[in-house]
Amino acid sequence: MSVLRSQKTMSAVMALLFVSMAMPGCLSLVIGREMMESARGFPEVRELSTPFDLSHTFVIDGTEVIPTQVQKTRTEQISIDHTVQEIIINFQTSVNYYAGESDQRYVHVELLWCDDSGANCDTSDPIYEVMADNGSYPQTRTELNCNLDSCDSGLWRLTVDGRGMGTDTGLGLLDFQDSWVLRVTVIRPCLAFPESPEECTPTVDFE
Repeated sequence: MSVLRSQKTMSAVMALLFVSMAMPGCLSLVIGREMMESARGFPEVRELSTPFDLSHTFVIDGTEVIPTQVQKTRTEQISIDHTVQEIIINFQTSVNYYAGESDQRYVHVELLWCDDSGANCDTSDPIYEVMADNGSYPQTRTELNCNLDSCDSGLWRLTVDGRGMGTDTGLGLLDFQDSWVLRVTVIRPCLAFPESPEECTPTVDFE
């Protein structure tokens, strides 16, 4: 029986090596080594979603008769490598009692390519940019397909800057809060081995 098990294990190893030959870079060699050294089972290729949430709600204490507009800026660095398949951006704003052209409230979103250190950002050509300065901005979903459009590797910078106001007096009918929703999801391939199916390691980590 031990001979039979050895034959099955070797068959699985050879099958994985054959399939992994189609994978980019040195990934196939690394996975093959993992299989040979630890006799791990045949991995399953999955999608790994990494979320980033930069949403914000403006809330000011209820002591002011006329709420003051305040500024808020949030920034996140997002690591992008050559294995990233898709980047999904969900964005919307909610502005209460919009006063027209004289209203100074706004939300500005900008996604920039930066080098691997997060510096030397390309401010002249944003990957994604929205200026919401005309009242509430409807929910939008933007999908960047990195298989069709180049997503250059680097430490990208996502920045959202806005001005708004809100109250929290405890009187529900009087209170209101301006807000924005900004959620970004980065999707890349990962490998899950049968010994620990709940864990999925990005394929780039095997390179």
